[in-house]
Amino acid sequence: MEDFRFKVNLGGMIEILSDHLYSSPDVYIRELLQNAVDAITGRKKLQSDSPQGAITLEIEEGRRLIFTDNGQGLTEEEIHQFLAIIGESSKRELTDRNLRTDYIGRFGIGLLSCFMVSDEIRMITKSCRSKEAPVLEWRGKPDGTYTIETLPHTEEKGQEEETEWLASPGTKVILRAKPEMDEYFTRETIEHLLTYYGLLLPFPITIQQQGRQQQINPAYLPWEGRRTNKQELLLFGQMIFGEQFLDCVTFQSEEGNVSGVAYILNYTVLPSAKSNHRIYLKHMLLTEKGDNLIPDWAVFTKCIVHTTDLRPTASREGFYVDGMLESAREAIENALMEYIDALAGEEPELFGRFFQIHHLTLMSLALSDSKLFETLIDYFEFETTRGTMTGYDLRVSSEPLVYAPTREKYKQLSQLFFAQDRLLINVSYVHALDLLEQLGKVFDRKVSPVEEWEVEDLMQDLSPEDQDKGFDFLTKANRILQSHDCRAELKAFSPAHQPTFYLIDENTVISRQIASSRSQADAMFFHMLDAFAEDFSTSTAATLYFNYLNPIVKKLVEIESEDMLKVFLEILYVQALQIGGFSLHNNEMSMLNRNILLLMERGLTDV
Repeated sequence: MEDFRFKVNLGGMIEILSDHLYSSPDVYIRELLQNAVDAITGRKKLQSDSPQGAITLEIEEGRRLIFTDNGQGLTEEEIHQFLAIIGESSKRELTDRNLRTDYIGRFGIGLLSCFMVSDEIRMITKSCRSKEAPVLEWRGKPDGTYTIETLPHTEEKGQEEETEWLASPGTKVILRAKPEMDEYFTRETIEHLLTYYGLLLPFPITIQQQGRQQQINPAYLPWEGRRTNKQELLLFGQMIFGEQFLDCVTFQSEEGNVSGVAYILNYTVLPSAKSNHRIYLKHMLLTEKGDNLIPDWAVFTKCIVHTTDLRPTASREGFYVDGMLESAREAIENALMEYIDALAGEEPELFGRFFQIHHLTLMSLALSDSKLFETLIDYFEFETTRGTMTGYDLRVSSEPLVYAPTREKYKQLSQLFFAQDRLLINVSYVHALDLLEQLGKVFDRKVSPVEEWEVEDLMQDLSPEDQDKGFDFLTKANRILQSHDCRAELKAFSPAHQPTFYLIDENTVISRQIASSRSQADAMFFHMLDAFAEDFSTSTAATLYFNYLNPIVKKLVEIESEDMLKVFLEILYVQALQIGGFSLHNNEMSMLNRNILLLMERGLTDV
């Protein structure tokens, strides 16, 4: 059986690269950088005494770019092999796994990205494999054709070509801008792309234009070495991300050979936010996404990460999830946790600013790590009837830690507890209940929801004489309130200016919410809500306590007419609902208006 080879339509291949593999023409600079880095790496392996790697870009504004490296260069055989066979790796000969990790990409397919900005790729190259290696010129076109020419010595060429000669090993790639692609050949764009993709490369990248040259990258990783200090790191982060940071912390992991710095944001972000990081593989930018490497909870950071050994995915937009990646992630996570722990103990003022800005995220973090919980819990704040109290205040308090489970319940009970100088905690805020319960477990404190008997303990029974006076009143009040699924009680409690107190259990709260929804629902949802209502008990679970210390209540007890008493009781009932933070049903608002109008009419008649 005869074997046949695939034939690749280069024009179609370039279209695929443009439309699907590469996000924009910007990446042509990235691919040129990657090829240059691999060529420099290859020369170091072939020549132990090779000069320091260097990359130079000569810019003819808006028209032409000459990209030069002093790497290993190519022989004619290698040109045919690596530039004519799509996907052929120039690292194929390196079978040792450890050697393979020093290289970034594939030469041939990367160079094709240049066709997005230029109608021709011209390459001048000289191999380092032999001192007598010729200087070769390769010209490739998008239709799949290319030429190779051996260039004569520089003295035999014209003045125009002299700058394109190579006296020593390396490669020049010469591109002329396509029509309407001139923006990719400007100093501003090229410098931005070089900084974005290759800022951390360990050898100089120099731009030459109109006789001037400028190196655009530092000569070392700024977070490594004794000479680096925090101020330098903060300035470097400001240059990379274009913003000022509150603080920074460095990290490293032997697994994956990972190092970097995490910058602490100076503003609040949501716990679900996604930060844009800068993650470099072998000194080249790989991605801005920190998925699987930066802890999910570290949304208050922007990180610069460098690794040499983590394995990139085929799309080169992330890393394979394996044991090495997990170890690196754990190292970053531990560094951030140790930073927070140390900051709290050693720099209280800075920690206070940090905590104030990022307290929501830190709540989630504290709940996920027991060690950090003990550090952070003292700083979290809780709303209570004693005012704002910290976790430290609560854990050293001698009082029972009683909480209202909902905002409505807290609003309903807080005035009563405040008047009696009793502690009640509002846990309706994000993570508040989880933090309070964890506080109880860690510091062996009893934490419990408020019970009805605890509320009634704040109220005093009346004397036998006053009970007799109020007997008829309670009988009438229970008849009047029965239609509202509520019973009446006569007690004495503080504050004296509060005539009533409405207490309701959670099932009755839900029943009220269903009733409110039914009054506004259409026919289809009306029957559905009826079905929900049947799941809850219809027994009276609400109590309206009348405060015998209040002068209004004492006057009510003296009223003999049940019709007149009904007017006042229904007004006080609606007032109690409003004080408790309950939304009024339509019929309750109508009842209030009706009774007020009735009193007004009677008052006008008497006048």
